Amino acid sequence: MSLNRRGAALAAALALVATLARAEPAREAIVTAQLGGTVEIVDLAAGKVVRSIALDGAPAGIALSPDRRRAYVTRPEGHGLAVLDLEAGRVVAEVPLPGGPLGVAADPKGGTVYVADWYGHRLFVLTERDGTLVPDGEIAVGASPSGIAVSPDGATLYVANREADTVSVVDAKARKETKTIPVGQHPFGITLDAAAGRAYTANVTSDDVSVIDLAAGREITRIPTGRRPYVIALTQGRGFVTDQYAGSVTAFDLATLKPIADIDVGDHPEGIAADADGRLYVANWGDNSLSVLDGRTLKVLTTIPTGNGPRAFGDFLR
Repeated sequence: MSLNRRGAALAAALALVATLARAEPAREAIVTAQLGGTVEIVDLAAGKVVRSIALDGAPAGIALSPDRRRAYVTRPEGHGLAVLDLEAGRVVAEVPLPGGPLGVAADPKGGTVYVADWYGHRLFVLTERDGTLVPDGEIAVGASPSGIAVSPDGATLYVANREADTVSVVDAKARKETKTIPVGQHPFGITLDAAAGRAYTANVTSDDVSVIDLAAGREITRIPTGRRPYVIALTQGRGFVTDQYAGSVTAFDLATLKPIADIDVGDHPEGIAADADGRLYVANWGDNSLSVLDGRTLKVLTTIPTGNGPRAFGDFLR
């Protein structure tokens, strides 16, 4: 299946592992430029791409190692996962995987990486052995898994299942789905707020965000968004969701769970992440740019040019 922008479901079903704001201001954004076949390192202070790493196979999902020195990048058309050394600026390993590897997440405690197979109703488990990441089993989940979130202790996984309209709750040690939570239509990105005991899914075809009570294991409400919500980031007591077809980011209040603003960004915004300074970074697929937003003022601060087809979906700030 082609990853053409509007025509392919796989392109729409990009994997998202959204997290809370990073504990420190971000220095760099690691952006997957899917159409350009590169992973780009953006110096956020300088406001420009400072290094481009060639990677074929339509690089898609991204996660970073706990020490932020390595990136794990899925290659849906290359059927595998690439491991990048960000200090050296090069690919150091490639792990072949069947199906359509898309979403990716790293255990915060290290040693394990999870990859969603868009075609196979499963997660691949990759374990580090003698410094090398190797396939180490599978976990059955719902239809077309996309976004993955991992609890801070690494014990529980939360997986957005696009075609099932559900979130799978997975015991990471037992490698087994323990609960299925119904959400909105076609959930893609999933964001975990462990401190508040909540998770959020961006539901692409119902144009809303599902709010999940983790302790109760159920959806408690939905928040309306712009057209085709895709990924969610949290900062400054607010949630921010990219609206692909609206060219905007919807901001909502985490206390009231009500929308408070729509912020115009670039064409077809997709990946979004926040840092400890309350800044948000949005990858705009349609016009090859990265928008920088202020989470307090809800204003766009600047726009940084990127390579062709930036996705930046997942954990991409360091």
